Amino acid sequence: MDELNKEEHFVLSNMNRDVLDERHLNQLVSYIPVGAMLIDNEGFIIHANAEMEATLGYTNKELKNNTVEHLLPTEFRENHHNLMSRFFADPKKRRMGAGQELYALRKDGKKIPIEIGLNPINTNGTSWVLITLIDISPRIKANLMFQQSINASPHGVLIIDAEGEIKFTNPSLTKSFGYRKSELIGKKVEMLLPERYRNNHLNLRQTYINAPTKRVMGIGRDLTALHKNGKEFPVEIGLSPIEDGETTGMVLVTLTDITERKRMEMDLKETNTNLEEFTYVASHDLRSPLRGIADLLEWVKEDLEPDPAESITRNIDRIAIRIKRMEQLIDNLLRYARAGKAITKTKDININQMFDDVLELVQPPSGFTLERRIDLKQLVCVATPLETILRNLISNAIKHHDREEGRILIKCKAENNMCHFSVSDDGPGIPESAMGRIFKLFQTVSSADRQGSGIGLSVSRRLAETHGGRVSVELNSPQKGVTFHVWWPRFIRTDTHD
Repeated sequence: MDELNKEEHFVLSNMNRDVLDERHLNQLVSYIPVGAMLIDNEGFIIHANAEMEATLGYTNKELKNNTVEHLLPTEFRENHHNLMSRFFADPKKRRMGAGQELYALRKDGKKIPIEIGLNPINTNGTSWVLITLIDISPRIKANLMFQQSINASPHGVLIIDAEGEIKFTNPSLTKSFGYRKSELIGKKVEMLLPERYRNNHLNLRQTYINAPTKRVMGIGRDLTALHKNGKEFPVEIGLSPIEDGETTGMVLVTLTDITERKRMEMDLKETNTNLEEFTYVASHDLRSPLRGIADLLEWVKEDLEPDPAESITRNIDRIAIRIKRMEQLIDNLLRYARAGKAITKTKDININQMFDDVLELVQPPSGFTLERRIDLKQLVCVATPLETILRNLISNAIKHHDREEGRILIKCKAENNMCHFSVSDDGPGIPESAMGRIFKLFQTVSSADRQGSGIGLSVSRRLAETHGGRVSVELNSPQKGVTFHVWWPRFIRTDTHD
């Protein structure tokens, strides 16, 4: 009315009051931000707003004075007149078909899922109904995508209500517990817990419902769930509150069966324990008798005549050499055992300076030339194990060369999240038959290479893998020699540096 001038106001005020009311109602319908239309008690459409036109594909002119039944799919039209008569007999503001799937028919013949609200209006003895209509296709599509994502999840998923009743579950969860979906829906979540936890869980669940947050359940505790067969299995559980606008207290529970991980952790722990025990035995129980044998050998030498037979001297020397080899073997075993423990202290290193330090210890013979192609200048990492690996590779390239002159090429570059080192030589190479075993403990390339301990490459690989890297080797084809590759993490990671 504010937009009308005085003359228009006078005219309207003397018009039929029903006409004025209808105009106001039409304006009201036009302002509603969702699809809306006004119908009379015979089901004829009086007015529809622009949102309704967009939803159904009709213009207001096409809708006006038409019956609402033609907006329904054919299968719903026959019963609609009876439903409308019952509504006008006792008109109340309500949602239509609560709990049912409702559809509307667009002008193009497509059925769309909808929600409908009914609002009775009485003015001057005339009855109308304001109908609000919402196309819920996007919501259904989103729900479908949500369900498909959960069903495809490799982790078990439950949705429970405030009373702990299971409302939804996915295939991964039913597989973990051995139940069918129908055996879980509608049941209390406590059925999935060992008996001894159930009473306390009721209190814990209620405490969570009162103050829901997204979190991991039972941090630091050994959580187990109960399989249908009565056996318990270790799990990790995440909790997330769900708000859908209509219900409260819904919780999304993610559950992961960590049986295999626990077995691997136990196996690894047992292996490490055995290795530590072996390390102790090797460093104490084996080294002590060797020292005793060496002492006895010295006493034997002292008891010999001043000029013993050559065969006796030779055999004593052979025994001494074998004692030293045994001591070296023990030292190598200890080095290999320690290589499995990650060093966590990092520092910023200059890669060229690191190679300077390595070559100062290796000291290549005068006949060897070393070329560097260092593209990555700086690296934050644990320096000692990386230096050890590169020193082993460069030392091997020199020691196992078949000539007094040789060339070694060292490269370093950034490669995604790794630093890629390579050490290439022009030596005799490695037989293809030996490529698969050179990184194994106490393995040498050939029987003629017995002076080597067969420990360097195995330690190098163990050091690399312990610190999140890897080592590999390939033949230089068609050139002579081999190239060893080392990939080392460029960035600090929690799984290898904590």
